[in-house]
Amino acid sequence: MKKKASGLRDYQNIIILILILGILFFFGKMILDKNSFAEMSMPVKEEAKMEQEKNLPSQNKFLVHAIHQVFPISNTDEKISIRNYFEKVYSSFASNLFYVDFRNPVTFVQAQFPASLTQDIQLARENTETPGDATRDIFFVEEEDIGSIATGTLPEDIDGEHDKDDLGELWEGVYLVGEEDIVDSLDSSALSINAEKPAKIKFEEGKPHVLIYHTHGTESYKPASEGNYHTLRKEYSVIAIGEILTKELEKRGFNVIHDTTYHDYPSYSGSYSRSLQTAEKILKENPSIKVVFDIHRDGYDHIDTSPNREALIASNRAVVNNETTTKFQFVIGPETPNRTQVETFAAYIKAVSDSKYPDFSKPILVKPYGRFNQFLTDYTALIEVGSNANTIEEAKRAAGYLGNVLAEALEHIRE
Repeated sequence: MKKKASGLRDYQNIIILILILGILFFFGKMILDKNSFAEMSMPVKEEAKMEQEKNLPSQNKFLVHAIHQVFPISNTDEKISIRNYFEKVYSSFASNLFYVDFRNPVTFVQAQFPASLTQDIQLARENTETPGDATRDIFFVEEEDIGSIATGTLPEDIDGEHDKDDLGELWEGVYLVGEEDIVDSLDSSALSINAEKPAKIKFEEGKPHVLIYHTHGTESYKPASEGNYHTLRKEYSVIAIGEILTKELEKRGFNVIHDTTYHDYPSYSGSYSRSLQTAEKILKENPSIKVVFDIHRDGYDHIDTSPNREALIASNRAVVNNETTTKFQFVIGPETPNRTQVETFAAYIKAVSDSKYPDFSKPILVKPYGRFNQFLTDYTALIEVGSNANTIEEAKRAAGYLGNVLAEALEHIRE
């Protein structure tokens, strides 16, 4: 019996020893893990501390270092206790199971909505926080108000010639049909022009001859439909058309200044007064300039949803040398004091275009009122190249042919 009792106590002692070793091993591992976490966290904290000190002004670094030596920063938040260890494990478990981060209350709300919705909200927030984005929408409150005015008498609260110009361009007009045209043959190009020739122009060698600018530089073509077809992306706007016209005229020996200043951004109202200041300044600095072109594009409200969309697109397209392009047209301000000279200049260029590329030009359009800065010179023209129903590719092809037309016309009235 004694022998049996002794053997039982030996087994009990062995079991107790195994339990003690297991407990020691468990707590020893936790202590080692704690030290390991602490050691891993220290370099990160030190690195962050060094980064903060590096960004300080040089005169403050010594003071900050001294304060740290006298008043050591508490490492309470850096210490990883057993409780923190279990909290991390629990937090990770909850995050993976319920997609909730207890340290971020927003995740409790996000967990109640579809992922796509929260992603859309995040994307919208990021988009609104992106500064200086040239693709952002442009909204012209003034233009929207002006566009709602019915055709008829001039609104009583509109004063100033340039405010009238802003309104006048938006209204419909009448097409000019010449009744007193004289036949003039341009033998050098074998063109038959049914239009009166403007007075000859003397261009000075080595000096600027032509100014191209844009009263409405944000006017755009497809696919740049933002801002009701107004964009700050120049490669999709009338500014790109002006660049092509400049190159084509320069190829033919004309010196061109192309001004790309925005006069309709951020406000549409007052565009003509601002563009007048720009043009007058350039002309004052370059009195050798005799010809001025203000390049625009035509526009239609709600073009993408209009029931007449296809008809509008067709009316603004032309085929030149088997290429699909836009059409162009001259717009006349009837109140400009030199209206006769401006109409003669436009009719002559249109006649050149008709002889070279039939159906490339629309009839000349005279608006109900306005001057459109056409009093700057007798050789000035407001030209609309296509519309917002056209693509930028069509407009660029048109610009190439229009540049050829303008150069041809200027060559034959060159003194």
